[in-house]
Amino acid sequence: MKVAVAVGAARVPRWQRDAIAALRALPGIELAVVDVPGSEHVAADAFAARIAGPTLSAAPLAATATSLNGHDVVVNLAGRALETDAPHGTWSFQLGASDDPALPFAHEIAHGAATVEIALIRRHGAQADVLRSGRFPAPMWYPTLLRLALAEAGTWPATFAAVLRDGAELRGDGALPARHGRRPSRARLLLALGVRLVRGMRDAFFMVDTWNVGFAAGGPRALLDGAVLDVQWLPDPPPRTFVADPFVIERDGRRVLFLEEFDYDRDRGVIDALELDAENRVIRRTRALDVPTHLSYPFPLEIDGELYLVPENCAAHEVALYRCVAFPDRWEREAALFTAFDGVDTTFFAHDGRWWAFCTRQSTGPSVALHAYHAPGPRGPWEAHPLNPIVIDVASARPAGPPFVVDGVLYRPGQDCSQTYGGAIAIARIDELTPRTYHETVVRRLAPPPGRFADGFHTVSCAGDLLIVDGKRTHYDARNTGRALRALRARITRALQRSRSHRVPEA
Repeated sequence: MKVAVAVGAARVPRWQRDAIAALRALPGIELAVVDVPGSEHVAADAFAARIAGPTLSAAPLAATATSLNGHDVVVNLAGRALETDAPHGTWSFQLGASDDPALPFAHEIAHGAATVEIALIRRHGAQADVLRSGRFPAPMWYPTLLRLALAEAGTWPATFAAVLRDGAELRGDGALPARHGRRPSRARLLLALGVRLVRGMRDAFFMVDTWNVGFAAGGPRALLDGAVLDVQWLPDPPPRTFVADPFVIERDGRRVLFLEEFDYDRDRGVIDALELDAENRVIRRTRALDVPTHLSYPFPLEIDGELYLVPENCAAHEVALYRCVAFPDRWEREAALFTAFDGVDTTFFAHDGRWWAFCTRQSTGPSVALHAYHAPGPRGPWEAHPLNPIVIDVASARPAGPPFVVDGVLYRPGQDCSQTYGGAIAIARIDELTPRTYHETVVRRLAPPPGRFADGFHTVSCAGDLLIVDGKRTHYDARNTGRALRALRARITRALQRSRSHRVPEA
């Protein structure tokens, strides 16, 4: 299969060089790089280079061909419209509302947007459709936005080229995104960036999230009917702690709630087991799992009659099975299902004779991109879906609990982190799920239940007709400053390391 990449200048931004490198690494792909004469490509100016970080830094890239003709696909990075004879079309990116490659998303930043969007558009003659689109959070630090969003988008041409190479068809989806807005003035952009930074620092240093767990009636149907959930919350957790990520297991005549217990002073989570009576009151609480790294999201799994927990442990770069030795408080690590893997909120389920694992990845933004893996059984071997990530949307990607079935239809709860972490829950109907295809439709967005914990809502699970949910309260706590300083120091260290590793030599 022959793929051509059209570039618009001898010096190419780093994210585009990475996209070309991903294509070049594909087996069975013959890649050509073509420098398009008369391109209107606009390189990042000195102002953009100062505020954007290394993602837009340009370096020389030698052309390897002179013509775009005779290729199966043309990836257009040249910054202007191109006519080609490629039978699978010409693919190009639209970066945000103003589609400004020299300073992406500046319009959204200046206008206070919480998210930005990227689309990969396929054009074939007069026809055009969207191969993939993604919605990304707009954090307080502009270089972080560019690094995460453009690094993810840069993988898309290689993903779809591999699908074509393997003989599958590409399914376009949705109308073309509208273009509007112009690049703001430098003063307005700098002011908006400053406001974001101040607000972000205020929240990081002084605001604390306290989560709690509660129960509501209605079962999975209540997640689709749009009614406001009437939640009965557990007693408030002790100060500087919270509980979240609830799952109920019924075994040997006992009902036990497994959840994350987080202590801000310890700065990591553990898994606790809360035994419940018939009125959902806690009658006994024990520690189920405690390891040196942070644990959360204790997903229950039954394999051959044995009970397991699969907690999130992305800090240890694994997704591991913990077998129940004595219910509910003795568990032993048995095996890793995924190793050297930073999976977040890994969720398992069976569908059409296969086992599936859905998760996001810490390295690509823990709330942005949903990855799927499938296997003949829950112990694997696990195979990545060829369209990974199958969803790129900060408003729905991250798992929010196990999928559920209503009237024969499979639904997936996902976290809506578009406005704040764990702000709401999106319910997506899974329209198509096979080892080669995936399509879903978000059918409902659930706002947090009203009351004391109405600032967020990010996990829901079912036990019969009972819903188990968590809720967030955000409040001021000056004691958070020390923890925030440690996190900021670690983030600055990582940023400096990335900057040194990606420094572009002078031409």
